[in-house]
Amino acid sequence: MAAAQPQTELVEWEPSLPRTDRVRVRAHTCVCASPIYELCAAGGLGFVRRSTGESPVVTDESSWLPVRAAEDLWWRILSGQAR
Repeated sequence: MAAAQPQTELVEWEPSLPRTDRVRVRAHTCVCASPIYELCAAGGLGFVRRSTGESPVVTDESSWLPVRAAEDLWWRILSGQAR
């Protein structure tokens, strides 16, 4: 994952809530570094989940977005343009 850029977009993270029975993790970052990010899809929408590697684990989610917008957010996070 890239370092934060000078004009980094701040993502509005919300506590993770059980909104659906099934969530498909489409991509994820390495569990060796915290935070861990996952690109997720459920119910025709996408979102990014962020988890700390600390104890207790804290999990947050981005807003649920159209899949293409969630993928764009995912790439902005990986490139350091969003945090």
